[in-house]
Amino acid sequence: MFVPQRDTELALETLERMRLKLDGLRFQREGKLVGIPLIRSPSAEEESILREKFVDYRIQETAFEPTVVRTRKLVDAVQGIVPQTLMPELPRSLDVVGDIAIVELSPKLDSYASAVGEGILQANPCVRLVLRKTGGVEGVFRTRGLKAIAGLGGTETLHREFGCKYRLDVLSTYFNPRLSSERRRVAGQVGKTEVIIDLFAGVGPYSILIAKLQSCSRVYALDINPSAIKYLKENALINQVADRVIPIEGDARESSKNLLSVGGDRVIMNLPSESERYLDVACRVLRPTGGYIHFYKFAPRGEKPETVGAGFANAIRAQNRKVEVFSYCDVVREVSPTRMQVAVDAFVK
Repeated sequence: MFVPQRDTELALETLERMRLKLDGLRFQREGKLVGIPLIRSPSAEEESILREKFVDYRIQETAFEPTVVRTRKLVDAVQGIVPQTLMPELPRSLDVVGDIAIVELSPKLDSYASAVGEGILQANPCVRLVLRKTGGVEGVFRTRGLKAIAGLGGTETLHREFGCKYRLDVLSTYFNPRLSSERRRVAGQVGKTEVIIDLFAGVGPYSILIAKLQSCSRVYALDINPSAIKYLKENALINQVADRVIPIEGDARESSKNLLSVGGDRVIMNLPSESERYLDVACRVLRPTGGYIHFYKFAPRGEKPETVGAGFANAIRAQNRKVEVFSYCDVVREVSPTRMQVAVDAFVK
């Protein structure tokens, strides 16, 4: 069965559920189409189901080649290719967004980058493309330099997280899969009819999850990156929450001016490199009677989270508001050997 590349993940799930997918054979590629081997021809009823899910698909007889047996570990996959002296330099972790792996490589592995990439493909059957980081997250659009070192296809993918689907392009938008638990933690606090203002929404991982969990909530999702807003709108439709997620394109300081009369019960500030500069904005859009601010900041590794919380409280006082209670203040992830990300949840009056 041939389907457009964008529908590959959904097709695999559908065929697995219908017990039609044949394992042990390589997928084929014809331009932008992906060929998936089937155990047998679909019945008339099964074809009807496939037509409902996929507008562009076709069934045809094709010769598929056997797959290469995949090794489970990267170390095993690159044995005999990467010198033993460089084995300690192999990456110990990677980020997987949809079917794309993003990895940081030591400069010592420059000559073996493609071999490491192929090893990652062998060790991770669900990955089709491996990208190497070539720079940090930079610019107002929060994008990162990436270079393909192995695999096939473009940089657009479909990522699944806690029952939500997020289509995105890892080159033109920012998405961090390591914050999935943090997003779920925050979303779990939202009440049934709350108004949420997500100041730096990206492709919608906070906004859409909240709207999915609380069908009576209303989420205003702001972002300055046009590509992020494009995918945010698409993701709201994919997840059937477009009636309660309102995408707003533009810098949070300017675009939030239209929300002053709304009054948010909760403001999310997931831009740790710049969030302090927007605390005045958060205080303005927060309901006058008070509400929660979810604040993120990078801090030197080893600094006590309480110190970040104290700085937050001082900044809130400077806006003629006050922190009534801290419900959470802790490290959510280690960013580098010298830096960490701290989350602060506070009820602000």
